[in-house]
Amino acid sequence: MKRKRTHKWLKTSICVNNKGFSLVEAVVAIAVIGIVSVAVSSLFFSMSRVSKFSEQQMKRNAVIKVIKENVKNSVWKNTEITGTGSVAPGTVGEELTDLAVKDLSGQEYPEYAFNLKLAGYTENSVRQYKATLINKNGSANAFEFLFEVYH
Repeated sequence: MKRKRTHKWLKTSICVNNKGFSLVEAVVAIAVIGIVSVAVSSLFFSMSRVSKFSEQQMKRNAVIKVIKENVKNSVWKNTEITGTGSVAPGTVGEELTDLAVKDLSGQEYPEYAFNLKLAGYTENSVRQYKATLINKNGSANAFEFLFEVYH
């Protein structure tokens, strides 16, 4: 019989309030949920921006690689830069502007153009070019880079 009394006393001491949550508990729970949801949504949107920026950088790096390859082939073979109808500049200071970007396989990048200038020569007759990558959509500033072509 002792067991029943202990069990009965345990049951009544655990379930003292059967009415539910108080107003203060409900408000605190809603506030905590709100704070957590704001933090999660801001994290999501910042990761989305980082992902978009990273994607743009990868595309820009691919376009820069195409430009370098096209100019190198133009200098080595003395032919036009793929897709532009122009030969790479051969005299210091000579500049070509608003050139189209097209890789050797024929894929075009219509949202980009570039300017190309022969910046000078090194002591080993290595040509130093300065290129300016221009985004035609206007979403980013022009991006300048230097590279060398061994002849």
